Amino acid sequence: MSSGYRSPRKLIESGAIAIPELFEWNAEENPEYPLFCFPNHSGAHRIIPYAEAIRAIRRVARYVLSFADNRERRTIAILANTDSVTYTIASVGILRAGHILFPISTRNGAAAVTHLLERTNCQHVLVSEDEHMQALATESTRDLTGIALHPILKFEDMFTSDALSNDPGPEGLPTEYAADDVAMILHSSGSTNHPKPILWTHKRLTSRATAPWYGEVDMTGTTLACAGTPMFHAQGVSFYTTTVTTGIILGVFVPSSPPIFPTPVNVFDNAVATGAEYISTVPTFVEEWARDPGKVDRMRKMKGVIFGGAEMNAEVGNSLASRGISLILAYGITEIGAVANIIPGSTRTNPSMDWGYFSITPWIQSTVRDAGDGKFEIVVLQSSSDCPLPVVNLKIDGVDAYATNDLVIPHPTRKGLWKLYGRMDEQIVLSNGEKRIIKEDVYVRDCIVFGSSKFQNGVLVEPEPAFAVDPHDQSRLLEFRSKIWPSVERANAYAPQHSRIFKEMIIVASPLKPFDYNAKGNIRRNPILQRYTEEIEALYDAIQESTQSDLRAPAHWDPDSARTFVRAVVHKVLLKPLDDTSDIFRSGCDSLQATWIRNTILRALREVSSDAATRAPVDFVYRAPTITKLTDTILSAINRSGESLGTMSAEDLLQTAKTYSSDLNPRPAQRRQREPGGKDGVLITGTTNGFGCDVLERLLVEDRISIVYAFNRRDAQAMARQCASFRARGLDEGKLNSSKFVMVEVELDRPGFGIHPELLHEIRESVTHIIHNAWKVDFNLALASYEVDLKAVRNLVELALSSPYVEPPRIQFISSVGVLRNCTVTAPIAEVPLEPLSALGTGYSEAKWIAEQVLFNVAKQHDVPVTVVRLGQVCGDRLGHWNEKEWFPALVKSAVSTGCLPVLEAVVSFIPSYPAAQALLEMRSSPSPVLHLVHPHPVAWRTLLEPIADELGVPLVPFQDWLAALEECDSDPLDEGHTDAVGTNPALRLLGLFRSWTSGSKSGPVSGLRVLTDKAEAASETLRDLPHLEEEVARSWIAAWRRSGFLPQQVVA
Repeated sequence: MSSGYRSPRKLIESGAIAIPELFEWNAEENPEYPLFCFPNHSGAHRIIPYAEAIRAIRRVARYVLSFADNRERRTIAILANTDSVTYTIASVGILRAGHILFPISTRNGAAAVTHLLERTNCQHVLVSEDEHMQALATESTRDLTGIALHPILKFEDMFTSDALSNDPGPEGLPTEYAADDVAMILHSSGSTNHPKPILWTHKRLTSRATAPWYGEVDMTGTTLACAGTPMFHAQGVSFYTTTVTTGIILGVFVPSSPPIFPTPVNVFDNAVATGAEYISTVPTFVEEWARDPGKVDRMRKMKGVIFGGAEMNAEVGNSLASRGISLILAYGITEIGAVANIIPGSTRTNPSMDWGYFSITPWIQSTVRDAGDGKFEIVVLQSSSDCPLPVVNLKIDGVDAYATNDLVIPHPTRKGLWKLYGRMDEQIVLSNGEKRIIKEDVYVRDCIVFGSSKFQNGVLVEPEPAFAVDPHDQSRLLEFRSKIWPSVERANAYAPQHSRIFKEMIIVASPLKPFDYNAKGNIRRNPILQRYTEEIEALYDAIQESTQSDLRAPAHWDPDSARTFVRAVVHKVLLKPLDDTSDIFRSGCDSLQATWIRNTILRALREVSSDAATRAPVDFVYRAPTITKLTDTILSAINRSGESLGTMSAEDLLQTAKTYSSDLNPRPAQRRQREPGGKDGVLITGTTNGFGCDVLERLLVEDRISIVYAFNRRDAQAMARQCASFRARGLDEGKLNSSKFVMVEVELDRPGFGIHPELLHEIRESVTHIIHNAWKVDFNLALASYEVDLKAVRNLVELALSSPYVEPPRIQFISSVGVLRNCTVTAPIAEVPLEPLSALGTGYSEAKWIAEQVLFNVAKQHDVPVTVVRLGQVCGDRLGHWNEKEWFPALVKSAVSTGCLPVLEAVVSFIPSYPAAQALLEMRSSPSPVLHLVHPHPVAWRTLLEPIADELGVPLVPFQDWLAALEECDSDPLDEGHTDAVGTNPALRLLGLFRSWTSGSKSGPVSGLRVLTDKAEAASETLRDLPHLEEEVARSWIAAWRRSGFLPQQVVA
């Protein structure tokens, strides 16, 4: 049929043309050419040609225009369980009407649909008549305003003989479409959070539809069986948009209401009935067909069986491929479109028996980035400036790009073929600093610490020859581990907590596989680890299930026995007693210890039943981080009760904010006016370190402030630490002797702060402003671990409400630009409250957002004046010293080990701490509810890194090269001159962070996330006049780090 189809290729290549225009073009140029084919109910072969389809499309367009005229483009969603033909015609009809198409997955829950409708400002939804969709649509829009529900036209309404014969043509419909206008909104799967809208312009959508041109097989005239593929899915969209660019014919189920539910049997029968050359389906269907010799024989006669969306069983795939069946992996992503070559054809790229591999389609410009361990990440580059990518999450050499977060491994012999490996998961970086201490043990000849990119590390130990152990002799192995255990414990005492080695993580080398040594007598690490790969992987497989096995589960589970068991587990892992209500992570528990707590509890639950164990979420220790909450989790799992402790949703954040801002104490009945012209009284939290220290100094020298109460943590020698911080930061320690300074040691999460009532009364009488700066900073903690911080916010709100004055104190909350981590608002981001979705992802950002929302709620409900200040990356004090524990100093110090520093095509908005502190003071009475405290004049990364590299005498290299060098430091043996690799190279602790930059962390400090500072600059003259960061500032950091001993005087590359 290839000769019977006139291709629009030249038209598309000559200029921008939209998908609805291509349907019109095909109806004019290929009127009788099939768009769909299907067997009707009698079994006869039925086609829908373009001439017939376009009349139905126009009918839908006019139906849509009857309730949404196109004077203003609107988002029209489809929430419908319909057949493929009906869904496609409805979709294209919306586009033909000039509106924005938004197909929503019917698999979403109501909360997700509500979220999507709100995010896209959707005003109209086409809904199918089935009970489920009607209920979903009603529940999803119950609390929304301005959204109308409309019935989606049925197939018989679209294709009535009257409608088809009396079609007025394109009259009254749009005649042109702006290429850069949004045509369609797709959404991500929402497997971890709410689904995210992804905007596709007309130009990009047409470009996506041309992907088959870049394959190696002419698809014109071929029938692709796609029955069972949902047309709301990105793959379904690619099918019907591809038809108008290539002449592919879609084989589908007969249109019906309700639609035919796909099964392995009817999907295969449909492919046979439509005479399809290709069939697209899910792996489970293919695996089912492989059981039937008749179906195997039929598949052999097809040109290709396309599968995707999940992994194919290797045994089944190999069996089918060996029998001559062409298996073709379909790999694409909603944010980009096709990634795998659509239909491979040549001997070089056709996978054949390598059916699990694919070649990357030339339709996209792409590269792969080394992710270590022989794995690579696919990155899609923007190939044309006039056709931008739908989603951009990084730049490479100044070019917009999208890091897929998908890892692939190359074919061992066939260049250009890749196999999907998995997602780039956040990994814990492990130290090998224990090596030297263990090696000194009399029983140990040498050892290798392993575990890079694993959840915990272990040690491979070669005994001295006199103490060699048969690895199959379990009693001798246990005995040897016990002998060296005191040395391991000493290593644990000195090593970072995250590098602690458990006894179960010791592998004893076999005499049959001795260590290799080079000419210098040093062990050859990589070859040794390669030889012990099987043992190491077996250990990690086993450790996933392993526990503190000497802790016996209760014989009978009740609240007391469960609490006793959990308490014993926690105390044994943390090596210290802990109050039942204390947060284990705030008490020092790390992710490694959390793993042991989790595994031990799961082992106990499995003794009750396997179901009880599976009902506990994977991350339940993070979600229930106290002994009491863990106990409740166990009992809920056993009793099949209790709410899920799964990933936080936007609704969870909203509800938490509501909880913390509800049932507040009322304002005093008798309130008085403040004395006119009085000075300010300020309460500030968290002043003994960093930025808070600089803010305190600025408060003490401000003439318009009469008193400053500094709230700091009790039992922390607050005054001594305050004096030390002033000295270290080049501040005048004498100012702490000011009569207007009052240091108050408090418990912020306790009502009344645990201070004397008379002092609390004095504070109420004196304070006009509350600056809340104290906050736990740990990006690994879940939201549950920020309960202490959120209680502190509420207690400060209660303090403000209890003020005896008509106008309560203004609360100035130091938030973070981290709440913007998932923000999809068009940049630059305004200084306004944001929806909760923007903050999802880390407990830190979620808690900051909740605190913001609590204050917005309080401001609205109780007239408490509030200013949220979203602080960006603070860089250095008055002496140039930048906290050495932060990411940028660690990155700079990496030059000592890597001999280089990275180049990033990015801008940074670092703001020096001292002027930022002054700006904060100037903002304290701003009426704006949100201000962004970042440098108003971002500078290029190179502006700061070039002088730093010059100072250290190292070259600047591409970021990927630096990252590879850093990862090499993590995997190399410990040099003789160092006692701790992480101490020498603290960037190793942050490998996960740096890797996330390559996968597009949106709100990272070098992400290029742009925010407005108009209101902040209006409130602060200091911020408004802040000079650009120049190379002298960067050199001052280096000088300060050299003075402190953090950096050497020179690094020789």
